Amino acid sequence: MKLLTKLKKNRSYVVILLLTLLYALLLSANPVGDAYSNAFASTSGEDMFSPHHLLYAFYGNIILKLFGFLPIEPIRLLQLANAVVAGGCLLLVRRMLKRIHHEESFLCASVLFCGASFGFVRFATDNECYIVPLFFCLLSIYYLQVFLVRNSVSRLLKAAVAISFGCLFHQLSIIAWLCVFGVIVLNRNKKYPLAFFAVSLIVPIGYFVAAFSIFGSASLSDTVAFALTDYMNGTAQMPQAKQVVLLSLVSLVRTFVQLHGYMFEFAKSNIVLTVVVLAGVVTLIVLAIMATKKNSRRNLILFQERRFVRMLWIYLILTFGFAAFSNGNAEFMIAIPFILVLLHSYYFSQWKNLLYLSCAMLLWNVYFGLYPQASQRLTPNEDIAELCRQNPDAVFVLKDKNIVENIYLYKYGNQNLPTLYREDKYSEQQYLKDKSEGKTIITDLVCAEETLGRAKLTSHTAFDFSQVKNRQTLFEFSSCKCKRTVCKL
Repeated sequence: MKLLTKLKKNRSYVVILLLTLLYALLLSANPVGDAYSNAFASTSGEDMFSPHHLLYAFYGNIILKLFGFLPIEPIRLLQLANAVVAGGCLLLVRRMLKRIHHEESFLCASVLFCGASFGFVRFATDNECYIVPLFFCLLSIYYLQVFLVRNSVSRLLKAAVAISFGCLFHQLSIIAWLCVFGVIVLNRNKKYPLAFFAVSLIVPIGYFVAAFSIFGSASLSDTVAFALTDYMNGTAQMPQAKQVVLLSLVSLVRTFVQLHGYMFEFAKSNIVLTVVVLAGVVTLIVLAIMATKKNSRRNLILFQERRFVRMLWIYLILTFGFAAFSNGNAEFMIAIPFILVLLHSYYFSQWKNLLYLSCAMLLWNVYFGLYPQASQRLTPNEDIAELCRQNPDAVFVLKDKNIVENIYLYKYGNQNLPTLYREDKYSEQQYLKDKSEGKTIITDLVCAEETLGRAKLTSHTAFDFSQVKNRQTLFEFSSCKCKRTVCKL
């Protein structure tokens, strides 16, 4: 009885627990290419320190050493670790919200909004490197929130340590570092910025140690070059005007709800259930709109509240701006739902509209996002990786070349990897050259059909394989996301 009473008084903890279990139960059965790449680095120890996300593979390696005895595939174990850390992110945002609102219903609605946002759940169920740095960014912001009230040096130092680890787990965290440091700089006590900056030297020291471990020696210029590798070699794409607006808007929407071409095919195969889900979503949105009319404003009276809120607005603008600069990179928008929830908590006291909206998002994202990703294999990439193992002397021209390559490395190591080409990097001249040398060419581009998505918008095929005659079909694959015919030419 006491337990039930305690749970009732702290319902938001139950919401967090249930969301974490949901992530753990619906881990993606279609890990992205980077997920396999991270898993390969964590399992093999090769390319352990990537400059873009320096500590993530090393962290994964520790996870596998600690829990590798469990009968779970390594990549699934790393996905599960992300699900647990995602629960930690929700605990942190609850802690920050608790300092503003004590009503459990408000906390439940706010936590559910963050936990149901698709831009968060997609990474909570995969082995990508965005959940852990988000955790450290939120931890730093929490310590900053407490620091502004108590002016405590210990909170300041903890904020610096947390955001430094965030930067070591992903360079994107530099945005949060700038925002937190900007608030510290405005403090009257000029020792605080110096202390914060001194602790933040953890980041360059970490890169120096990593560069030294990789190259055997490291100077200042070598360390800087290593840290900026992705920008110097062109891996980090510069903005393209025609993509920035469209992809940024699409990615912003997808931060909250799943939006992908496969949804239409998925809906056709489950018409009755889709109608029920859509009816539920529409009903919840109508209720949210009706409840919004009754929303009441809070006044920002305290100076520390106004300063913290200004920091949140700057964090929001910089986050979206950098994501747009990166051609609408959805991964870089992962913090936006958390920032919006915190801003909402400072400006409003109503929770019902947020609760209805959060439930609508959860229903939509589980049905159209988590469930199909967890229950179906949406691409033939694992089968193609097996073909690569069986045909090490062949030339492969593939729709998802990078993903197949990362799957191969994760499953079979870097031995006997065949020659792989992306669809836009294989020309007719290369085809004629390979055929004249008697090479076997295997491709999944013949009559390939792909539902509308970011990949389809940003890629093109350099050579039309459908004109090639005497093709031998190895296997066909069909899902709600794509149709592929894998052929030997």
